[in-house]
Amino acid sequence: MLDEPTLKRKVLLRLLGSPGTVAPLMLGLTAMTASWALNWQPALGLFAGLAGTLLAAGSFMTRLLLRGDKVAERVLRDTAQSRQTRRQRALDELDRRLATADKDPRPETALRDLRALVNAFEDYSRRDLSFTTGIAIEVQARTGLLFDQCVDSLKQTDQLWQIARNLRSPAARQPILKQREQLIADVQASARQLSDTLVALQRLGAGEGSSPQLARLRDELDQSLAAARAAEHRVQNLVRETSTRTKPPPIPTQPQT
Repeated sequence: MLDEPTLKRKVLLRLLGSPGTVAPLMLGLTAMTASWALNWQPALGLFAGLAGTLLAAGSFMTRLLLRGDKVAERVLRDTAQSRQTRRQRALDELDRRLATADKDPRPETALRDLRALVNAFEDYSRRDLSFTTGIAIEVQARTGLLFDQCVDSLKQTDQLWQIARNLRSPAARQPILKQREQLIADVQASARQLSDTLVALQRLGAGEGSSPQLARLRDELDQSLAAARAAEHRVQNLVRETSTRTKPPPIPTQPQT
């Protein structure tokens, strides 16, 4: 989400770059420059330049006062669309990297399941008007956070695999691979939980549930997020320790005589 100063700056830039603002300004400046260059009625050229500037300023202020809110909405919508496009490209790249890293199909399969579930959540929230209560919105927000955490965990599985592949000792590889297996299992469990949450929301939308059930779903998602973040910290510490153990010792320097 854009902060207020950035949003205001983008709105002002869009209004300044609109044809209604640029066209009269450019026409006035062009007429003034041509009259000065050709030495043809400089006063008339100066008048045209000032008139064009005033028209551009008036058009800018009118659009700002009357259409500023609509322009801000378009800026937010375009920014969200651009962010979503970059996000999908990053997820596509992660999918490609997971699919080509090894012969284990579980990480990329989990990623595809998670993406499909998030898309289903978004489609359901757009279709069902009952999906507007405060708790329901919180549940949807937590599903997005859990999805992001699962994506981070899948990135770590790729990192752990790359580290384990470069280790020659089975004793050194075993903790890395064990932690990778745990991460994959956690991501698969999160995908199952998101699927159960979607089914529960659909039942609530059909009138088969109540607000306490939504609160329970929210609490379960919070617990999963806490567990996923704790696992991420464990992996980071393991990677740091492994990097420290595998770092070659410094070459001793010969004392100068």
